[in-house]
This record gives sequence, C-alpha cells and structure tokens, in this order.
Amino acid sequence: MTVYLPLKGVRVLSFELAFALPAGTRVLSDLGAEVVRVARPGGNPYSRYISAVDGVFHGKPCIDIDLKTARGKQLALDLALEADVVSNNYRPGVLDKFGLGSDRLRKAKPELIWMQLSGYGTPGPWSTFPAYGPSTEAAGGLNRLFVNEEEVPIRVGSGVFSDQLSGRYAALAIVAALEKRCETGEGATIDLSMTECITHMLGSLMVQAATTGSVPSAEGNRHSRYVPQGVYPCAGVDQWLAISIGTQQTWEQLVDIVADARLNNAMTMAERRASHDDIDAIIRQWTMGRDKDVLADLLQRHGIAAAPVRTVQDSALDPQFKARGSLQQIRHSQPVMGYRSHPQPPLPWRIIGRKRKTLTDYRNNGRDNEKVLGRWLGYDAAQVKELVKSGVMSVSRSRSLDNRLWASSLNDPDFASKLGLKN
Repeated sequence: MTVYLPLKGVRVLSFELAFALPAGTRVLSDLGAEVVRVARPGGNPYSRYISAVDGVFHGKPCIDIDLKTARGKQLALDLALEADVVSNNYRPGVLDKFGLGSDRLRKAKPELIWMQLSGYGTPGPWSTFPAYGPSTEAAGGLNRLFVNEEEVPIRVGSGVFSDQLSGRYAALAIVAALEKRCETGEGATIDLSMTECITHMLGSLMVQAATTGSVPSAEGNRHSRYVPQGVYPCAGVDQWLAISIGTQQTWEQLVDIVADARLNNAMTMAERRASHDDIDAIIRQWTMGRDKDVLADLLQRHGIAAAPVRTVQDSALDPQFKARGSLQQIRHSQPVMGYRSHPQPPLPWRIIGRKRKTLTDYRNNGRDNEKVLGRWLGYDAAQVKELVKSGVMSVSRSRSLDNRLWASSLNDPDFASKLGLKN
C-alpha cells in the first residue's frame, strides 16, 4: 500500500512553541506537508521531552535562526517567501517586530497563508496577554462544566486539552485556506483563539444559559436522556465500566443480562430517572468482582453502549487499538527514558487501502539547517556553516532524556515488555 500524503509539496514555516500550534502542524506533517520548525537560539530545553511524551514535534525538520540579528531577519524573510504557509503561536505582534508580520509578507506574496494562534485572539483587550492551555480552558468556560455552584472548578486531564483542540482547528483552518487558494489564487490571514476553540465546544449548554439566564447544573456521569448512565466499579484496583442506556429496548436488554428481580424492564425513562440511585446501586453490585473488558464485550454484543474505562497505561494494550494500528513505535536516535523507542498515536483516521505516514523522532534545534536552506534557498554547505559560525544560526547538541520531570510507567519492565519496548 502507498502512503497517504495529500499535502505533499506544501511548505510550512512554523515559528512554534510548546503544544498548541505544534499539535496542528504535526497533523499537516502527517499528511505530507514539509513543516519546518524554526527554533530560537538555545531553544526550550524541554522540547525533546515534550515531543517524546506528546509527539507534537515528531517528524519536523528543525532550523535555528537568531531573529535579533539583521541577517537572521533577512534569512527568515527569504524562507517565508518560499513557503505556502507561515504560522506562529508567539504573542500577537511579535513576528511583526522581526519584519515577518502578515501585512508585509502577504504584500510581497499575496498567495501566502499566514496564521497567528494565540490564547485569546485579536483584536481585544486580552490579545497580548500570556496564555497556557489551563488558563484558556478556564476562560473558555470548560472548567465550570463539571461542578455545581459553590464547588471549586476543576481542570480536565493533563491541562493540554485546549492546546490539542486548538491545534486541530489550526490544521483545519490551514487546509481550508489551501483549498480556497486553489480556487482563487489568493492566500489568507488566519487569527485563531484557543479560548474560542473551548467555547465552541459548549454547544447546547451555552444556548441554554443564554436563553434561561441560568448556569446549567453539572450532571456528573449522568445524562438527562440516557437513563441509567454511569461509571461502575469492576474487579481489580481502580477498574471501571461505563454504561449508557439510550432506549427502552436497551434498558430491557440490560435488565435481562443483570437478572436482578429488583429491576423492572417495563420502567419508563421518567421512572428510571426517579429511581436512578437505586438502579445504580444494583448495577454496582452486578459489576463488582467482574472483569471490565468481559462485561463491556457482553453488553456491546447485546446492543448496549458500554466501554471499559481505560487508564493511560492499559489503553496502549487495547485490542481495538492494536487492530487499527493506532500506535506506532517511534525509534530514537538515542534512548528516551531508558528505551530505544516509545509508542505514539498517528492520525486517528485511516484511508482504506492507504498507509498512514510513519512517524519519526524529534529533530534537535538546528539539525536540519543545511538540508532546509539547501532545498528552499539553494544554499550550499559552506554558506550554512558560515551562518552558524557568525551566530545567525546554531545547532543544539543532543540532550539525553532520563526520567526527569515525572516518573514514567515505562520504568515497569513487565509493562514495557508487553509494549514491545527494548532497552
């Protein structure tokens, strides 16, 4: 099978930091675009660690330019005018200071697509304020969804939900602009707000609040139309099963499977809602002591929506993941956390009959100076070496990654063996 690379030939010059924009350009890279990551001298010492655990820098050539020098600014400008897309997630206005703003670049090259991804977007009084994923999740209204009045709002997951979401929207916006350019020949200036990406997800809850003037109450694991719905304990430590009953037919199926005389298969949804606590208690008694995967399979085969609650550890061993090839082993040029490879998810969709692009390891800052400048600008090796010697460009040394920042589950040799990892 051939590899699916619909964006092959598209050049993206990306001035990117941390997670949000890199998550989006990683998608473009996986689809075949040549995404060149522009790092600043010295760079972020944790960039390789971020790539290992989150994957946002995988597969991207990396160059290192000092934009504070006149030659560095000119070099970046020359590269930008060879690109189809210039993207950044610096604070709004930063690239303008280096002569790389949308107005200048698109005046010189009207077909260029220029993207700014920031915490709050422009214009607005918060446009230039600093932002991270957790702060934009709060500002977008996500944290408040999970608790009721007078309870403390909580974060979702690891705190990079907003980054990953806005990255995907960034990729979508760029692909849409490329498609429109095919029709008109004109580029676009795209301004994307991480906070608005979060708010965009609130949907009916925001409409409900706007029309009633009140904040909808948090329902936890329950739902107004799917009754019963919940997460129930299973055999083992911290093992759970999620069940959602959406129709009268699936309720009757559940009653037959649980086979508890206290459950009545003739109960209407309204009656089930009124007895939700009692029903939950009965279901808990049934699930406790049983394997979550066995129960999920049993219920699904009877048309009931159910799934084991995966941990970040056992999700890597999920048979459905394995069947779809939903994890790839990234081979390292040097060991990461003691191993020569680690699992990383590729794009979550498959084009039937085509292979997904094979993911490759993180590239150290400046490692691809010669390759990129040679291909994009026709520079030879001597010219690139002179730029490095003069300080306009630099090449960072490789950094060894041990178990910094937090302990990894990969320290468990039995689990690592199940994943197929080698020292």
